Amino acid sequence: MVKKTKRFKFQFGLKACYVLSAIIFLLSSFLVYFFSNDSKVKVIACTGNYYYSDQEILRTAHVGTQTRLWLTPMFMVSDAVETLPLIDSVQIHRSGGKLEIDVQEKTVIGYYVQDDSNYVLTSKGESLKINEEDLMQIVHFPLLSGFDEKQLKNIARQFQEHKKELSRDVIEKMAEIIPYESSYDKNMLQITMQDGNKVYTTLESLYMITNYSSMLNQLEGKNVCLVLDKDNSAIEKINCDQLSGNKPKEETEKESEEEQEKQDTSQKEDTEETTSQQEEQPETETGNYIDKASDWQTDPNFGLQYSASLNLYYDPGTGTYYQWNDTTLSFDVVN
Repeated sequence: MVKKTKRFKFQFGLKACYVLSAIIFLLSSFLVYFFSNDSKVKVIACTGNYYYSDQEILRTAHVGTQTRLWLTPMFMVSDAVETLPLIDSVQIHRSGGKLEIDVQEKTVIGYYVQDDSNYVLTSKGESLKINEEDLMQIVHFPLLSGFDEKQLKNIARQFQEHKKELSRDVIEKMAEIIPYESSYDKNMLQITMQDGNKVYTTLESLYMITNYSSMLNQLEGKNVCLVLDKDNSAIEKINCDQLSGNKPKEETEKESEEEQEKQDTSQKEDTEETTSQQEEQPETETGNYIDKASDWQTDPNFGLQYSASLNLYYDPGTGTYYQWNDTTLSFDVVN
C-alpha cells in the first residue's frame, strides 16, 4: 500500500507540471504577441462611408494603429460604429495585419426643423434628430419646409420606390423642397435646385428629376422653371411668371389674350369718342376747332367755362360759346 501511494503522488505531480508548463507557455506567447508589433493593426480601411470621414468612424470605433487586431472583439467595434445616426449597418473584415470597416449609410433625402431641433428624413421614412456635432452633414441634403408628417412619409416612399433614379447625386442637386398648390393640382412640389432653377412636379412624377442634368445643356438663362409631366414622359420649360399666380400655362395665355383684347377695345372706344367730340365741336370765326381739353376753367363771376388761350366763354348747359365785348360790356354769341 505504501508503494502504490508514492506512485500515485508521483504521477499526480507530473500532470501538474505538464499543465503548469502549458499555462506558462501560453502566457509567455500571449505576452510576446501583446508586446510585439505584429499584434498591432498595420492597415485600417473604411469603405462605404460618404457622410462620415474615415477619422470620424475610427474615432467612434476606438480603433487605430495601436489596436491589437486579434485581441479586440469585433462586435464591440461594430456596435460602436452603429451608434452614428446615419449608419445603417457595419461589417468588419480582418486578415493578417489589415482591418477593414465596411459601412452602409442610410439614404437621407432632406432635413427639416421642428421645435427648434434639426431632423433628417431617410428614404425609409425615419426621422432622426441631428446633434450639433453632426450639423455639418445637412449641407448634403435639401431643406424640407412646410410639410406635415403624412406628407413627409409620402415623399420618403417615393425615394424608396425609385432609389435608383433618386440617387444621392440627384438629392445633392436640390436645395429646398416645399409644397406647392396650383389651380389644377393642389399637391405639387416646388423644388429649388442648387443652381437657382425651379422644378414643379407631383409626387408621382418626382423620379423624373433624374433627367435634370441632361436637361441643363438645353436650358438658357437663369431662374428657369421646369414642370415634370409623368403622363406624357416630358419635362417642359416654362416662364416662371406663369406659375407665380398658381395658374397653368393655357389659362395664363388665355387671360393674356383676353386682357389684350380689352385694351384694344378700350383704345378703339377712346379714339371713336375723341373723334365724335371733335366732330361735334363748333368752329370759331377763324375756322379752328375749339379744344375743350385745353385750358378751360370755371369763371367764378359768370359761372361759365373760360379759355384764356381762345378768349372764349362756354355754357355747358346750352352748348353756346360767347366772347366778351368790352364796348357793350356784354357777351356776343360766337357762331
